[in-house]
Amino acid sequence: MLESNQSVKRPTPEFQFRVPRDLAVLDSEIKRILVIGSCTSQGVSDYAHRVFPDVQVDHILYNFPGVSECSLPRPAGEYDFQFIYLPLRTVIPETMLADLSHESEEPFIEKFEEAKDRLLQTLNGALQYTENSNLMTFISEFLTPQQNLIGRLLPRHDFRNPTYFVEQINKVLHQIAGERINTHIVQTDAIASTFGKKYIQEDFVWPWSHASYATDWDSEYDTRRIAIPTKLLDLYPFNIDDFTLALWGEMDAMYRSIRQKDSVKLVILDLDDTLWRGVVAEEGIHPQILEGWPLGMVEALKYLKHRGIILAIVSKNEEGNINELWPDILGGRLDLDDFAIRKINWRSKVENIQEILAYTNLLPKNVLFIDDNPAERQFVQAAFPTIRTLGEELYSIRRILLWAPELQVPYISQESSRRTEMIQDQVKRETARSEMSRNDFLASLGVKVAVREITDISHSSFPRAFELINKSNQFNTTGQRWSMEACSQAFAHGWKFSTFEVQDNYSSYGLVGVAILNGPYLVQFVMSCRVVGLGVESAVIRFLYHHGGLKSGHIVETEANLIVRDLFQKCGFYYDGAHWVTDGDFPEAYTHVKIGVA
Repeated sequence: MLESNQSVKRPTPEFQFRVPRDLAVLDSEIKRILVIGSCTSQGVSDYAHRVFPDVQVDHILYNFPGVSECSLPRPAGEYDFQFIYLPLRTVIPETMLADLSHESEEPFIEKFEEAKDRLLQTLNGALQYTENSNLMTFISEFLTPQQNLIGRLLPRHDFRNPTYFVEQINKVLHQIAGERINTHIVQTDAIASTFGKKYIQEDFVWPWSHASYATDWDSEYDTRRIAIPTKLLDLYPFNIDDFTLALWGEMDAMYRSIRQKDSVKLVILDLDDTLWRGVVAEEGIHPQILEGWPLGMVEALKYLKHRGIILAIVSKNEEGNINELWPDILGGRLDLDDFAIRKINWRSKVENIQEILAYTNLLPKNVLFIDDNPAERQFVQAAFPTIRTLGEELYSIRRILLWAPELQVPYISQESSRRTEMIQDQVKRETARSEMSRNDFLASLGVKVAVREITDISHSSFPRAFELINKSNQFNTTGQRWSMEACSQAFAHGWKFSTFEVQDNYSSYGLVGVAILNGPYLVQFVMSCRVVGLGVESAVIRFLYHHGGLKSGHIVETEANLIVRDLFQKCGFYYDGAHWVTDGDFPEAYTHVKIGVA
């Protein structure tokens, strides 16, 4: 939510602690969820509407593989995602380990191999309901026991310890999910730890392999005793609501990160009292300048950079003074070169940010501005209404930067790991552009384009292409967002993604474009703004005509795609009243671009 809408402070719901909503603008729009799993999953299902208000949930009770004869309530394509909550007691029955002597770890290791086989059988059975659909799938971890039941003085990392046993089962679960397309693990055990397992788990009453949250469903069977026991939920201060809501909040955050909903691509921050404590020009370097929250901020920025988030500085300071003091302040923890762009001067921050947006070709809505000064935040927000800002609540910034889904990515690509360097190279390229004529500049670049076809979601380049389609806003002919399931269906019907990688004398930009083709029809053309102005798109269109059979395409105008609306016209296509069509009569080719098959 934008800061301008935060004049009235409301307490943050407890369940949102792990998934901050401070940067969220749009709702996730989840309409239907499929839940498959144990009796516990039925109770979990009842909470979904409190995170997704308009959602419909279909639940399939699944305690043993192959037992349920229930069919899928509706086609898999109608669900936004499925959530699988497996019964641990099926994977590790209470009797599996009970009679094993604790003298040796070996028999427990043998039973672990048996449990792994049970896990695979149980998971495969649950996945059969949506087999071959590539439906986005979230799988819950198992809750691990709170205590080492062989004794607190005995080995912790030992298969005789049920906690370690389940931890290793969870590790296998993560490995299985990592090998499957569009499948992700919900860290249920970590969520329980955040909220406190003593407020959630019933393993001090039930067998540990039941692995559920506390309820009083069975207390009615104990009402004829001489002394009626206090109900479990009256005896201890359980907090099942926040735990269960946090599960759905985690899935919402994962969904938003996968779909790149409201994604932040650039973080711009001030220095004094934002990156470090105090005003360095007035107070100098003092012992507390970096201790505490500043170190947390520095570490968070490092993580963001490695995710592929672009970092920039906008600070009212003397640049020479900051450059000189930087090594002594940061002590090697963060380098000036970790920031793709630095604007350290006495100009207005609005002007500096405007230049940064021009350099990076990003929209304000994909930018986060962090500054301790409320006046500066207001000036920036007034100039760029869709920019998001932080700085008012000092001790929340690190948590938001690291945990908010809008700053997370589903994977790290080669392009994302080099994004800072690519932006720095782009600035050098733009500087060179300003010093030459356009023709001389283009001729000096040595632009090379390598085209590669993708016809299956298992292709090694598909994840980056999928990311690009769902993150690009400006150079995007339709603005359509794609799900993994939709991509899979398109490939099954013979569609293909023609991706292209670009490099020039300044940088290797990696995979920066995708042309989605249904036979000779160009359904969608997406390109990173980093290579706008190099003539790459025209070269690719010409190549697709000669080598891919391209004949026609269309444009859907969106709020953001102004720069791509003349793509077909610029490439010599004509409009026939419904589509843009070509007969191969292209304008003069860009001779500076060399293009071929990768």
